[in-house]
Amino acid sequence: MITTLYFIQFIAFYLWQITASKRQPMGGLWTYALANKSQTRLIGASLLLVACVSFVFQWGLASGIFAFFVGLMAVGCLSVVIEPFNYLRIQSVAAIYGCCVLLEIIL
Repeated sequence: MITTLYFIQFIAFYLWQITASKRQPMGGLWTYALANKSQTRLIGASLLLVACVSFVFQWGLASGIFAFFVGLMAVGCLSVVIEPFNYLRIQSVAAIYGCCVLLEIIL
């Protein structure tokens, strides 16, 4: 459950990141996101709201809000550091998510 919430945060942050004003379109999701900036940012904001509410339901008010902000800083740093190397492809992100869910279930 926690892995899924952090994954939702990652997707929301990445949607906001690719709609920055100085970005160049690279095809696929980028082209759609830059063509529909307001819609993409609305989707990102709603995903962040869903993640925050889910953290609060999971851990309570103060701990949930704290976990949300810590997770937001973590996925933000991860996205900013990894994105210039073009490692963020759907297959690699899905593989990392699958491994993390598997580890969460096992441990």
